[in-house]
Amino acid sequence: MIPAMKIGFLGAGKMARALAAGLVKGDIASAGDIACSSRGAESSRAFVDLLPGSRWIGENVELFRTSDLIVLALKPQQMAQALPLLRDASAGKLVLSLAAGVTLARLAGWLSPSARLVRAMPNMPMQIGGGASVYTAGPGATKSDLALVNRVLTAAGLAWQVDESQIDAITALSGSGPAYVFHFLDALIRAAVGLGIEEPLARQLAIQTLLGSAQLAAQSELAPLDLAAQVKSPGGTTLAGCAVLEKDDALGDLMARCLAAAKARAKELARGQAS
Repeated sequence: MIPAMKIGFLGAGKMARALAAGLVKGDIASAGDIACSSRGAESSRAFVDLLPGSRWIGENVELFRTSDLIVLALKPQQMAQALPLLRDASAGKLVLSLAAGVTLARLAGWLSPSARLVRAMPNMPMQIGGGASVYTAGPGATKSDLALVNRVLTAAGLAWQVDESQIDAITALSGSGPAYVFHFLDALIRAAVGLGIEEPLARQLAIQTLLGSAQLAAQSELAPLDLAAQVKSPGGTTLAGCAVLEKDDALGDLMARCLAAAKARAKELARGQAS
């Protein structure tokens, strides 16, 4: 457990709750050392109900004043309005931002020059302890700060330190990636139903197929296409199905365009184009 560390969450949405729950479950912090501040009564109530012993603090300034580590879990569009009001309160504080598209430079412009800043990009599977997060050091962040951030993020999955120049592309990959997987899962289920398989069974088979394949890829030293080759038999069913995906690199082209669009949007957010 992190000794004598008060952790405040500015924002109490799903990502904030997932990370806070991971901290408690991983015995990194006690619920009594965690607080949140949020304009939404429903999300604040959900946060405190999830972590009995945690506290809701009505004023953002008070949250900053009483916390050693502040986790910014606001929507990117809310940052420009909320953070300048906390400039003085953030002096000397370690601030971890989870907001997509909000650069360290913009954070530094809103907060105190003495704030120690770290920017992170988590993803949705953090809710079940399977997150894939990256983080990058900002002004004033020390090695011990980064070690602490790593402990915090790995409480709900895996984490890697990267250069900020990579964040937009990583946002497009792992930040948005779970949605791509869910779209693929939905398409797989609907296609199976179209072949006459009842939906409940199609859903179970599709989920287990994705889950097992991902676990196999994680445990194997082989590249994904080498693993695919092991499923294919000459003249067999898998070869016929994969031929559709491989024709004109249909799947590769689709994913390239998908990630490019998400990265472009992340860059727009970084420039403050919130609409």
